[in-house]
Amino acid sequence: MRTSPAAVQGTGTAANGAGRRQALMLRLVGAGVMLTVMADTTATTLAVGMLKYTPAGAGMPLGDLVWLTSAAFVPIAALLATAGRWADLFGRRRVLAVGLVVFVLGGIATVMVSSWSSVLAARAVQGAGAAAMIPASLGLLLGELPEQQRRGAIALWSSASGLGCLLMQAGGGWLAAGFGWRALFAPDVVMGVALLAACVALPSGRRAGTKGWPDVLGAWLLAAGIAVIVLAISKAMSWGLDVVWLGIAALALLGGALAQARHHRLPAIDLALWRRPRFVWGWLATWGFGALSYGLLTVQPLYLLHLGYPMLEVAMWLTPTSVAVVVTSYLAGRVVKRIGPYGLIYAGALLCGGSCVIVLTQGGPTVWALIASVVMGMGVGALAPGTSVATTLAAHPSQYASAVGAATMARMVGGAVGIAVVSVVIDHPFMRGPLAGLAAALALCVGISVLIGALALTKITRLRPDPGEEMIKVPRRMLLELRMTLATVAAEADALLPVETRAAAPSHDPAPTPARTPARTPAHPYAQQRQTAGTGPLTGSYGHTHV
Repeated sequence: MRTSPAAVQGTGTAANGAGRRQALMLRLVGAGVMLTVMADTTATTLAVGMLKYTPAGAGMPLGDLVWLTSAAFVPIAALLATAGRWADLFGRRRVLAVGLVVFVLGGIATVMVSSWSSVLAARAVQGAGAAAMIPASLGLLLGELPEQQRRGAIALWSSASGLGCLLMQAGGGWLAAGFGWRALFAPDVVMGVALLAACVALPSGRRAGTKGWPDVLGAWLLAAGIAVIVLAISKAMSWGLDVVWLGIAALALLGGALAQARHHRLPAIDLALWRRPRFVWGWLATWGFGALSYGLLTVQPLYLLHLGYPMLEVAMWLTPTSVAVVVTSYLAGRVVKRIGPYGLIYAGALLCGGSCVIVLTQGGPTVWALIASVVMGMGVGALAPGTSVATTLAAHPSQYASAVGAATMARMVGGAVGIAVVSVVIDHPFMRGPLAGLAAALALCVGISVLIGALALTKITRLRPDPGEEMIKVPRRMLLELRMTLATVAAEADALLPVETRAAAPSHDPAPTPARTPARTPAHPYAQQRQTAGTGPLTGSYGHTHV
């Protein structure tokens, strides 16, 4: 029984509609994951500022308070690569759902537990959940969307982090002022539950063909090494030379993780990615971006709270920066094809560094400081999609989730180190003046911006193409020249033929069936011409081929 054309057209229309709805849901969930994670990070920076200048945490040094952020960053950074491989192997939707469940449970515990150690443990649980959410969401997004839509999806995924920061800074001041610093983590729980319900509408995600269990021991060694590095930085001034032993221990732990990666079938660190120069450069730029962005995110509320501004006014001062991040990230996703990801990275580093210099010249919140904060947001908004595109698209499609995990690990490790260094510099400044600590932290951010800009500029001007790429780019000019050359050769060959054997226009009349040719008669119409042609521009070009 034949299907009518109308029925076929209706089926195709329905399939296209379902595909569009699924693509829309993929974008919404992917953006929602980054919005939630960034809102959680912003909540910790606001909470650290509140605890620093309220009786609840006034007796604690800043290096201990920032562990509210570092306690989540360490498991995120350490487990991202492993979680990305789990997503590639066992299904990205499944890993995303498990991560959301763990994240929501950790958020509930953060709001309800009482002791500081329990709060840090709950934050670590949230970090483990986020480590599964981040690579699985973007890996699912990139794996299910067509190639021409992936850059835009990455830009949306990155700009959503700015939106999460904006919403938390705009509403977090009201929550903290009315209900205390723990209320800052309540929106994370609500968003996590909503995203978990939306997972039902997502495709399951592709799985890699490799079988086996990922390197859990390598992941724990990596987590321990990162935690020891952050601890050594935060305690560098108070513990003195004892932190040298922490540095040695960190190197040993990281060396163990690398050794596991070399010998394990499914390592926590995908060494195949590190054989791609493009990925290495993107990883370094992402690491610097993490140190810069999270350092600035920590300095801003501390700077305003130190000047005596209430929490609501602090949120009002920070909101323009987040608006600039969201708008610039959206626009940067549209221009990344024209100037390239490293062009965005260079522009973002220049804007961030210049804005920090302007803030250093001001004695407090002024009009110029407000303009500088907006420019700072523009710089962060350019760096976010630039680093994401530079790192993620350097991987093979089968390694998307792993690349996302490794790239976000770089961002989180950089963030953890940046926050730890900023806290040390604020408590032990190398500058003088009433705001010496905060000024020293801003000067440090200027130095990081210079390093990121220099790296991007070097990549743009000097780095050769990746030899491992399986893509050959042929310029359009060469194709046109080849076409002209072939046309000339064809014209010369046609001129050598007798008039009766030259190609004629095709006829619509059916050609008569030719009679069988004797065995010794040349089968090709050009055979006789090859034997008789004595001169001409193409003489001898056929050689002595016998037909």
